[in-house]
Amino acid sequence: MAILPGHLPAPHKSQAEQPPQIKTPADLRVLVGRRDKHKPFAALFGWASSVGITVDASDGRALVAWARDKSLLAPSSDRALPGDLLVFDHVSSDELADLVGIVIARDNRNVIEFLYLGGGVIRRGFCDATHPSVRRDHGIVVNTYLRTGDRYPPKGTHYLAGELLSHIVRLR
Repeated sequence: MAILPGHLPAPHKSQAEQPPQIKTPADLRVLVGRRDKHKPFAALFGWASSVGITVDASDGRALVAWARDKSLLAPSSDRALPGDLLVFDHVSSDELADLVGIVIARDNRNVIEFLYLGGGVIRRGFCDATHPSVRRDHGIVVNTYLRTGDRYPPKGTHYLAGELLSHIVRLR
């Protein structure tokens, strides 16, 4: 591909590119930054399916009910593993379980790396349930800001992933 003077390549605009093969939760990292027109739950359940996880739910509340019935629901204080689903409350609305992410990895400090769809873009986030209100630890992000928008919530509203995490759905 020849690059004209004054122009940079724009790989993000290439529609001919085939989606990468996903086999493990860690493989999902290649999706970060891509635009996705699906609804967040449809995208998440599609990612789960690509790594061999079957979920019988259509939204966050249905996911929590299904996981409770199957004894797959764990409290937010439990240790999340790659392939588990993280359920967050009050992220984009006043509803429970309105955002779900899939765990990609966990570091030696127990900070969870997860993937979610926000604002039509596939994003990577971090969550530390043991330190829910801490944004950074020695300059490294441990809790991602999840709650966005232009509405002005009341004082005391939580924004960080660790504060909004409500459940872990154990699927592996």
